Amino acid sequence: MSCSWLSIFALVAFCVFPSCSPPRVDPARARAVSSGNPPGTFATLWPRRLPPGTPSYHVKQGAPPVDEGTFKSCRIFKAGAVKDGVALFVASRRQFPIEESEEPFTLTVADAGKDRVLEIQTADHRVTLAVARRAKSDRPRGLVIYLASIMLISDEEKAFIRQLQKRGWNVIAITPSIDLFAKDRWDQEWDLSQLNQYASLMAYEIDNHLVETAYATEAVLAYLHQKNPSWVRGPHVVIGASAGALAAPVLIKRLEGVDAAVYVGGGANVPEIALESSIRIYRPKILMSEKGSPTRHRASRENAIQRLKELALQRSQIDPLKIAPTLPPVPTLMLSGELDRIVPAHTGDLLYNALGRPERWRYPAGHIALFLGLPLQANRVIDWIEAVVARTPGIARN
Repeated sequence: MSCSWLSIFALVAFCVFPSCSPPRVDPARARAVSSGNPPGTFATLWPRRLPPGTPSYHVKQGAPPVDEGTFKSCRIFKAGAVKDGVALFVASRRQFPIEESEEPFTLTVADAGKDRVLEIQTADHRVTLAVARRAKSDRPRGLVIYLASIMLISDEEKAFIRQLQKRGWNVIAITPSIDLFAKDRWDQEWDLSQLNQYASLMAYEIDNHLVETAYATEAVLAYLHQKNPSWVRGPHVVIGASAGALAAPVLIKRLEGVDAAVYVGGGANVPEIALESSIRIYRPKILMSEKGSPTRHRASRENAIQRLKELALQRSQIDPLKIAPTLPPVPTLMLSGELDRIVPAHTGDLLYNALGRPERWRYPAGHIALFLGLPLQANRVIDWIEAVVARTPGIARN
């Protein structure tokens, strides 16, 4: 075996093997609510949505999507059949249009016949993708709402979902809104005098992204309840992965509770995550005055970023740090990477405390390693879900 192969093997071992081994388990503790409000009393200010209308799309290949109509504050389109289910896209109208990207989002739905290929534009609409997959069982145990990462359902997440199906769960996979954090803002330049405006803009974008997942999910649930209620029978479980874990508390609040919740690689204080993530989610360009040394400019910039985090968090209405302490009692499990730099590990601790210190499995791994090992953890997680659902009264059961 060559040196290069040994290096690759060592890297894979470092990334994956920690997620294969038993995690460090923090057992659930008594719920600690630190928001100053008893659970359920926080007056949530939900971002508005206009009547949904029809988004712009272009059919490049295959049959056009079927317009299923308006559900809640969203318009639902059936994009086509997939193995074991159906692919949908969900659109709600923006209050303030954004500049359209040069390359529209391309959605490809692969089925047994000819693939369907659509180009979807997001200038006037927020668009979320959803895939509903049936359980490999004649009598499904219930429904898992899987809030996916920004990878738009990675191979590891697909393997995890297949295991949920195999164990008898219907699954609805919901992706983050496809225009996450309005990338047209990234190249804007601003100076220190504009700090307040940019904090408000950042809080606005974060809240609209988080709530879009909740609005799209409740629309899909309403659609399935009307069109095929067998999909949504039984206990409901929310699993949030990475970006999906950021939106999970907002969804649970919107649904007024579920039977169980699992957070994989999640965190709280989204301004902190967006500005400190190693994948550079959001990096505003701060212009400094010409006077002063580079060291002084660097210190000024660091102070400005810290102040931006503080102001954006204050102005966000539905950051997980604010929503999580107000949730109804829900059996909760967290899977955390102790070396996570994508959703920084300390923000995972913030979520853990905001949720009232639920059961937590901690792995000596980073964010990517946590997800590479996710298929190997699937049966452990499903065992936990089925155990807590079996012993707790149903919140979301029909």
